[in-house]
Amino acid sequence: GATLTGIGRAKALQVWYRALSVYMTSTTNYKAARTATLNAAKDLYGSGSAEYNAVAATWTAVNVN
Repeated sequence: GATLTGIGRAKALQVWYRALSVYMTSTTNYKAARTATLNAAKDLYGSGSAEYNAVAATWTAVNVN
């Protein structure tokens, strides 16, 4: 029942690539992937940004906290 505001494909790709290349390892689980993508969003856009908040809301929507 959650409503999410997207950040667009280009920004999502930037967040995912940074998370993969900087924060994730071969043993990263879902909880660690959440942390990695939040860190990447913070690096790229700032911790209070709409992009950071959208990444956090997306993980919450799929019940990864």
